[in-house]
Amino acid sequence: MKTKSKALIIGNGMSRQDFDIHSMREDYYTFGCNAIYRDFEPDILVALDEEIISEILDSEFPKDRFIIPPLDEQFEPAIFNPARPRNNAGMIAMSEAIRMGFRILHCIGMDFVIDDPAANMSNVYDGTDCYGPETRASYHDCINRCKYMNWFAATNPHILFRFMFKRHHKFRRDIINSPNVFFDIL
Repeated sequence: MKTKSKALIIGNGMSRQDFDIHSMREDYYTFGCNAIYRDFEPDILVALDEEIISEILDSEFPKDRFIIPPLDEQFEPAIFNPARPRNNAGMIAMSEAIRMGFRILHCIGMDFVIDDPAANMSNVYDGTDCYGPETRASYHDCINRCKYMNWFAATNPHILFRFMFKRHHKFRRDIINSPNVFFDIL
C-alpha cells in the first residue's frame, strides 16, 4: 500500500493554507484529518467525531482508506492521562503513519503547537457543517495537546516529528521539548 518513503500528516489549522498540498502529494504519502477530503483526497483519512464520520461515510471517499479508530484509541492513553480525554485526528494519523513504517513524519496545519490563542485554535473549516462552536478547541485544549505530543514523541524516540510552517511563529517549546520534535520554517 505504501509507495512513497515520506509521510505528510495534514491538519486543518489555518497555517495549512500556506502550503500547496496538491503538489506535495507527489513527494509524500498523505494522512489527512476530518473534513480535508472536501478539498483534497489524502491517501489515508482519519476522523473521530460522529458528525464528520457520518458525512465521510455518506461521501464518495474510498472507504478502504478511511480510518475510524477503535474505541480505545479514540481517547488518550491512560498511561499518559488517567482521565483519558478525547484523542484528536492528527495524533491518530501520526500513529497510523508509524504503524505503516514511516520514521519521519512531516506535519502541516497542526497549529496547536503555536503559542498564540488566535492562531492555534483556528480551523480552515470553521463555520461549515460539522465545524460549529461546539467543536472548537480551547486554548487549554491546545496546551493539553502539546503535552500529549511531547509524551507521544518521547515514547517514540526513533521517530522524527517535523512541524513545517511557511511563516515564523512562537512555538510551545516550553511544553514540546522532546529532542525528536522540530519546528521548520520553510
